[in-house]
Amino acid sequence: MLQFFLNPLMLLGLAGVALPVVAHLLSRRRYDVVNWGAMQFLDPSRKTRRKMKLEELLLLLVRIGAICLIAIAAARPWIGSGFLMGYNSAGSRDVVLVIDGSNSMGRGDGLMSLHQKAIRRAQDFLQTLQPGDTVAVIDARDRPIRVVESPLQDLSLVSRELDAIPPPAGAADLRHACEDAVGILGRCSNGSREIVVLTDRQRASWSVAKDTAWKRFDDVLNFPSVRPSLWVVDLSAGLAAISQNISIGRVDVSRDLTVPGFPVSLQVPVRNAGKTTVDVPLQILMNGQRVANLDATVSVPAESETTFSRSIRFSMEGTNLVTVKCDLPDDSVMADNSGHAAVRVATAIPVLLVEGSNSLDKTDWNTFFAQLALTAPGNKAPWILTKTVRVRDLTPDHLHNVAAAIFPDVTELPDGMASALHAFASSGKGVFIALGPKSSPESFQNLYGKMIRQLQLKRIRSADPDAVTPTTIAPYSLEAAWLNRFRERDGATFLTAAFERWWLLEATTESPETDDQVRETEPLSTERSENLQQHAVTKSNVAQPIPIAVAQLTSSDPLLLQIQCGRGSVLLMTSNIDAAWNGLPTRPDYVPFLHEALFQMASSRTRRNVGFGEQLTTVIPQTTDETDVNKLRFAGPFDFTTQAVTKEDDREYLVQLPGTRLPGIYELRHDQDTAAKPIDSFVVNYDHAEDNPAELVADDHARLIVNNRMTFVDSMESLRKQMYGDESRSELWGFLLFVFLGMLMLEVWMTRRLVQRGHADTLRQEQATAAIP
Repeated sequence: MLQFFLNPLMLLGLAGVALPVVAHLLSRRRYDVVNWGAMQFLDPSRKTRRKMKLEELLLLLVRIGAICLIAIAAARPWIGSGFLMGYNSAGSRDVVLVIDGSNSMGRGDGLMSLHQKAIRRAQDFLQTLQPGDTVAVIDARDRPIRVVESPLQDLSLVSRELDAIPPPAGAADLRHACEDAVGILGRCSNGSREIVVLTDRQRASWSVAKDTAWKRFDDVLNFPSVRPSLWVVDLSAGLAAISQNISIGRVDVSRDLTVPGFPVSLQVPVRNAGKTTVDVPLQILMNGQRVANLDATVSVPAESETTFSRSIRFSMEGTNLVTVKCDLPDDSVMADNSGHAAVRVATAIPVLLVEGSNSLDKTDWNTFFAQLALTAPGNKAPWILTKTVRVRDLTPDHLHNVAAAIFPDVTELPDGMASALHAFASSGKGVFIALGPKSSPESFQNLYGKMIRQLQLKRIRSADPDAVTPTTIAPYSLEAAWLNRFRERDGATFLTAAFERWWLLEATTESPETDDQVRETEPLSTERSENLQQHAVTKSNVAQPIPIAVAQLTSSDPLLLQIQCGRGSVLLMTSNIDAAWNGLPTRPDYVPFLHEALFQMASSRTRRNVGFGEQLTTVIPQTTDETDVNKLRFAGPFDFTTQAVTKEDDREYLVQLPGTRLPGIYELRHDQDTAAKPIDSFVVNYDHAEDNPAELVADDHARLIVNNRMTFVDSMESLRKQMYGDESRSELWGFLLFVFLGMLMLEVWMTRRLVQRGHADTLRQEQATAAIP
């Protein structure tokens, strides 16, 4: 009760109510009563006496009430005025609005989507703020986007920025967005700091199970001098939970660079979040045109997913967009019903073969089988344009105008070529290194040490000649997309090739403690390759590219390792590509294997299918007019456009978009040529964990609100009531003083009336006495 008084000690003044009572008792004088018969005619009636006593009692109560009012007014009572005049900020408040931009916010009640509702409610919330309050805005996507980074007092500008937020697309990381909001508020100075998240009940956006991340968030939340309050507003109250949703996952292609007629395999997961099995009709579109003979219907069990696979061929050069979509017009969330991939189709891939043998007999060359495999039949256009050069004749000019180079069992290079080869790979090209009997740890380090810093040769290992089962490629190790065809295709001979010899590798790490290189060696295995990802450092503590084993022998030794080198890629094969150490060149799959490997390396210089926030990269020849290069622009989803970043790099222009804000399709175009075919196309993917429509349950709420981390509310009215409840109040002392003055006037009037009545009665008594003889 006392919490409703600002000065509760002043309530001690209520003891003054005894003063009128005491004064009333003291004023009652006792007279000697003389019975006189004539006075019976002047004695008032019983009714009149009762009226007089009642008026005296009322006067006493008025005097007591007046004293009570003055004492209560001095104690400064207050009441919450929100229910009378609305809940509003009292000022000195910093607010960050976080708008959920995930796919699930696209559903609605038929009039507006949840995302539109979030924008509308955020703008209504701005009206409750006072001058001096500041507001920032974050668009929560896979990575949070700071729409209004520095908190502004201009609320009309904030409202316009809210209107400019794109429609929902992709996923949302609300925890990360809240961390960003805390960082923004850490630079503010007002006494009250609030984070308001406008979202639905979807569980995936909160990453509830990541306890470590939430503990880190608690540390971030407690770091500012004024701890922000985090409010989560559920805008989906009144909407039924999603009971059935079909979604298309990320479209994975075996490669995003190919040639006309060469097959490209695609895989895409089709997910069913409902309680019953659904037959999902799927369509494949190329550049927006439906390919009818590729339509299929996939049966997806309840709460499960099915992988849909197809092999497609392209006939049109340039970048082609492949779309996989499901035709379900009544699906709960339509935004996740399609997936895309971009594939570049080139005329042919130029490749350099470097021959290290001095033999005049070409059948003895290390590149002999590779030349045969890469040579097109006489009546067909080649997919790979090969050029063979002896290592003694190799110059840096040979590396120009080729996308990849193959070095089979090469043990020496001309002066300066090791550095030129490193620059070649770093610029975005591919290098295929195949080891053999002439290779040695010394030659490997001298030739490739700059490109492959964390590997060195150990020794040659031979297969057991008495083994019942030969050493072959382990099927389970072929996880890379470009090798999937050799694992899944019926009759694949890639896995049947026997290996007699191969090199064992050692993983090395460089110690940053001294200027001299200190190497720790350990035999390389697939597990060791994965562990290196946490320990690869240089003397400057900068993380190095990690060798990734993409194929492994049944002996558990790596066969193929892929290493990133700048923008390019290095593929290291621990056995050779001729028939000296293995039977792979005699298998039919040898030809597609070399093609797949070269396509994979040649495509590393561009990035057409990327994750959210990653940069887009492509190259165009320097023959393009420089004026046209400066006019290149990237066009993305929802009318997004931005100037491309171009750099001159080794006879070509490197064109980049440093970061992507929205998932979807991006196109590289000339500034004014919007009707022509785009120069290049790209696809930005999102985290498809968002496609799970499961909602937060009571246990999830309990885990999220621990340590008073956040407060969930079901409406903006409830938010304002709880946020402004202690501020939206009115003091009553002025009103009480006004009532006190009224009671004081009433007391004066009643006292005057009683006094006048008493005087009139006395006068009548005197007149009556004088009239008696």
